[in-house]
Amino acid sequence: MIIVQAPVCLPEVVQAVVEQSRRTISGITGPAAQVEATKSILGLSNTPTQLDEHEILFSLALQDLQIPEALTSAKVQCRLPHPEELELLAEWCAAYNVEALGKTDTPSLRLACDRIIEARQDMRMHWVLVAGDTLVSYSAFNASLPDIVQIGGVWTPPALRGKGYAKSVVAGSLLKARSLLVKRAILFTGDNNQAAQAVYRGIGFLPTGEKYDLVLFEETQA
Repeated sequence: MIIVQAPVCLPEVVQAVVEQSRRTISGITGPAAQVEATKSILGLSNTPTQLDEHEILFSLALQDLQIPEALTSAKVQCRLPHPEELELLAEWCAAYNVEALGKTDTPSLRLACDRIIEARQDMRMHWVLVAGDTLVSYSAFNASLPDIVQIGGVWTPPALRGKGYAKSVVAGSLLKARSLLVKRAILFTGDNNQAAQAVYRGIGFLPTGEKYDLVLFEETQA
């Protein structure tokens, strides 16, 4: 995955990265103009994609986190997953990849999701929301530094949507982060995904005004 952030010397940077990594290219992400330029530089402008969308970068200072009433009243609880729940979370991970990223549900995707969930469990970088005895929503940190985290992989099963669960699981995970002195959270969501944007705005996230692109190719390219 090529992640670009090179406002100057972009062709040289992109070519050097590809030559040095010697990896196949599965996608490109970064500022919109740089992503389009990178596709052109690498001759990938007409390559079929499984996802090609504009994204909005949202940011939140955790001192301004708005906590949903369901969390404060303990109607729901946000916690680290239990080991016996990881199999279900791997299924949710696969469903997220199919719905949000346009991937195909294959054995290789299932295996990749198993590994993702295991890694997040080892690093304590994901959370579930529980209503009663039922897992109802999921969130993870895609990246983490001492003072900032990036939210990703937020998933609520379709039958449980519209109940505020996604808002609560993200807020719950950020409460944990804030207790560890993390100061800020960021996340990306699709430019047309109004439902997700409403969720994140509901707990205090605001768009930064920067436009990003996420491109995933149908087949990896040499």
